[in-house]
Amino acid sequence: MNSLGTLVKYELLQLVRDTRTVLLAVVLPVVLLPAILWVGNLTDAADEERVRETEIGLAVVGDDSARALEWLDRAAEVDDSVAGGPLRLTRHEGPVTDSLIGSDRLQLVVSAPGPDARGLPQVELRYRSSSDLSRSASERLQIRLAAVREAVRDSLYRAGGLGLDPDQVLPLRTTNVAAAGREAGALLGTFLLPLLIAMMLTGGSLVAADTLSGEKERGTLETLLTTSVSRNEVVAAKGLAIAVVALVMTVLNVANLGVWIGLGLMDIPAALDVTLTAPGLLALFVLILPVVALLSALLLLVSGWARSYREYQFWFLPVFLLTLVPAGAAALPGLELRSVAVLLPIANIALAMRDVLAGRGDLLFGTLATVITAGAAAGAAVAARSTLSTERLLADSAADRAEFQGGPALFPYRVLRWFALMWVVLLALSLAFGERVGIRGQVLMNLLGLFLGSSILMLRRYRLPVREALALRPVHPLVWPAVLVGAPSGFLVGIGLAEFTSIFLPVPPQMLEAFGQFLLPEGIGMVQLVLLLAVLPGITEEIAFRGLLLHGLRKRLGPVALCLVVGAIFGVFHVSLFRILPTAYLGTMLALVTILTGSIFPAMLWHILNNAVALVPVAMGWLDAEAGVPGWAWPIGVVGLAGSLWVLKRVGRGYPGVTRPEGEGRDAGGEDGVAREGGSPGRGGAGGGGG
Repeated sequence: MNSLGTLVKYELLQLVRDTRTVLLAVVLPVVLLPAILWVGNLTDAADEERVRETEIGLAVVGDDSARALEWLDRAAEVDDSVAGGPLRLTRHEGPVTDSLIGSDRLQLVVSAPGPDARGLPQVELRYRSSSDLSRSASERLQIRLAAVREAVRDSLYRAGGLGLDPDQVLPLRTTNVAAAGREAGALLGTFLLPLLIAMMLTGGSLVAADTLSGEKERGTLETLLTTSVSRNEVVAAKGLAIAVVALVMTVLNVANLGVWIGLGLMDIPAALDVTLTAPGLLALFVLILPVVALLSALLLLVSGWARSYREYQFWFLPVFLLTLVPAGAAALPGLELRSVAVLLPIANIALAMRDVLAGRGDLLFGTLATVITAGAAAGAAVAARSTLSTERLLADSAADRAEFQGGPALFPYRVLRWFALMWVVLLALSLAFGERVGIRGQVLMNLLGLFLGSSILMLRRYRLPVREALALRPVHPLVWPAVLVGAPSGFLVGIGLAEFTSIFLPVPPQMLEAFGQFLLPEGIGMVQLVLLLAVLPGITEEIAFRGLLLHGLRKRLGPVALCLVVGAIFGVFHVSLFRILPTAYLGTMLALVTILTGSIFPAMLWHILNNAVALVPVAMGWLDAEAGVPGWAWPIGVVGLAGSLWVLKRVGRGYPGVTRPEGEGRDAGGEDGVAREGGSPGRGGAGGGGG
């Protein structure tokens, strides 16, 4: 214990002497929150002034444009205090297209197509939500037009002989039961944990990079291990040093909330005007503690796993992004702590913090979230200790040999790096372009550019044999009818699992509707739809995931773990949170099919059929997308899937190195003793790998 205490003191002294650590761990938390509040105030004031001073380009179109112009003239007379502020409109002349809305010349379009079937006038207001100016102007004009509509309606009532003031008819009074402070707290809760995690990872990263991977690169870690200090004490001391930095940043940030927001020492934006009490701040601090422990363990594990400072930097970015994704759970509409989300580490803390800030903290589920995330932190700490207490703390001899040999021997140690980088690129493309590029743009960027392009680069970079790396092997003829039955059966089972999990993890209908509209846009033919969303994904994604990823991990994981890991990575690549579990299930099934058959071709067909079954009936109008699957269909799917997998196990040749020991059944005539030129397919393969 004395040795451990001495090591911790030494590590902390080294940190205090590091200017970068002090700046990120102390100075940044102190100044960042007030800086954000100050900038928020400036931004709100600037936006208000910009809308007040800018002339809003307005176009009026339609057969009834004369009446629309009359309504706009009356809307301009509405009192500014009632309409949310002044609005300066200027008439736009020239052609009007939706793509022009939101530009400097045109922000709003009022469309008046003429009376409907009942002879009543119609008006439509078109704007662009991605433009702050267009959106704000639309909100103010809607208020003004609603006031005009109310005045016209009241005049018609009076002309019809109504003997009292129209406002006295069914008077309605509304009360917002969610206080403004609670709404502000819910808003603050959506981004507070991601902000804290980003800061803790940034500050802790400097410590983690220097404390293990940096010392390995400088050669000072070997000197430390020659002393009487044990490896466990070295690992524990360095982990505690990382945790101390993260904890200091947490304390400073929570104190910042109490000082600037709780005590009201600074004017803050109205949207963040939350009421903070001492018990609330204490609850936030307790909720963040297991996150601090989890992040510290992850940073320690990554630092010890990396053999150099440069390699640590490469692994840090995926860890950074993968921890930020669950931290954003509080921003998802409809997702509550009292659901299966309480079982998800970090995500449950984000939801609990949002509830505390909104004034509706749940003691039972908040405690459960804390315990679950603390358990994940303990598991990560045990994994770091067991991994780094071996010779891997200094070096990985197998990895060193592979580094020296290069080529195919190095690929298993680099494949996860490639896919981590691909995920980062995919996320960046999604954030930069999102759904704006449409289906065709997504196919070009993701399927052909990212997945297929990266696969070709990996094949060339590591000089991988294409046939072996992509599992381009023939299969038994009975495999194909088994796939034809298994794919739709597996789809039914997947639908059942998705509907079951939706009970605990509900998906907002608006999100599903928007996703469906994106997948089934107007003006795209059925053949093109199947090609873009079934055939191309079935080929390119299988080449990347059940080809290169599975090939790279096959010697490092057992069959069950291999299926689960490949499936989980496939699910994470489908960035939307509500799609991760269904696509992880599909990825696991496709990995299992590839392992059983020893070939990628059945997985390709399975993938194509799965997507086609999901798309074609809805696109053709045979099924209602919201109708779901009847309960009696799920048992049929289970039986069909089980039968299909049984056939694949019986006749499949098996994946070399996975379903049997590497080298079993090999001979000079072929790479696995199964797919030799001129060889005839036998039941279960030459080595009996299928079962």
